[in-house]
Amino acid sequence: MSLTRIVFISFLFMILSACGEDGPQQSSSAPPTNAASQTDSPGESQQPIAKATNSGSGGVSVTILPENPTSKGCLRATIHGVPGSSLVVWSVNGKALDSAKGTQLCSENYVRNDQVTVTVGTSDVGASATVSIGNSLPRIVDISSSPEEIFVGVEVTVTPVAEDHDGDHVDFTYQWLINGEPNPQLTDAILPAGTFTKGDSIQVQIIPNDFYDDGPTYTSFATVVPNAPPVVTSQPPQGIESMDYEYQVAASDPDDSSLTYRLEEAPDGMTIDEKTGLIKWDLTDATPGDHTIAIIVSDPDGAEAAQEYTLTLKPGE
Repeated sequence: MSLTRIVFISFLFMILSACGEDGPQQSSSAPPTNAASQTDSPGESQQPIAKATNSGSGGVSVTILPENPTSKGCLRATIHGVPGSSLVVWSVNGKALDSAKGTQLCSENYVRNDQVTVTVGTSDVGASATVSIGNSLPRIVDISSSPEEIFVGVEVTVTPVAEDHDGDHVDFTYQWLINGEPNPQLTDAILPAGTFTKGDSIQVQIIPNDFYDDGPTYTSFATVVPNAPPVVTSQPPQGIESMDYEYQVAASDPDDSSLTYRLEEAPDGMTIDEKTGLIKWDLTDATPGDHTIAIIVSDPDGAEAAQEYTLTLKPGE
């Protein structure tokens, strides 16, 4: 073999060896190639990456989710890369938690304002991250109102119930809406009588506050004020003073509707004026004994009020 051919083969071998040593190689600890391009499917909320204080080495990183943790729920450590060991250590305010194992730490281990740190792997191939536990917002979980039926002329009271995972005292602010419009004068738990009329739509908005933050606003369902029934306000005479018995029935209607009067049960000969409510009865030929009188007062919408009493006629009266 010639000297020229030997030199060429040696040079070619050196080139191939250099490519094998310095060519691109994919590290086994590199994060998945699709890690930065993952997107949630439509309709799902995308979970944010925690804005934590973190550090790492050897191609390893760790983050703590959720992004803004509170004393409700659990923290999760998300590890990227391959740590130097499987060791996961949680600590709160610098003190390691011996009982905490794995990549999850739940709220029985920390409270508001605590600093929670997770450390994974080794000092050479590992990482750590720290988050601060924030305030847990108060939330309204129930609301009751009284009375059960709302009519013109009554006051309405609402009583909210809230939960706060930090155990804070919760105060409330109120805003009543009449026909969808907020009234700046109606900002108490009680909606005064006379502030709404028949057919109005009533709602209340309630905001809980734990001194630190406002919680989400609760908006009640709309309630339409129905027709109010009339009310009989008079009492029948206690005795009989003449042979011409009279009783002027009096009634009121919260909606100021016109009223109609009728006798549902009465002795023969007794009448009532359907417009004025005046009852008359000529006792000349009346039969002695107990007589039941039942009066019905109704408004144009069909709501009714009733009054019933017994009138006793003694022989000779």
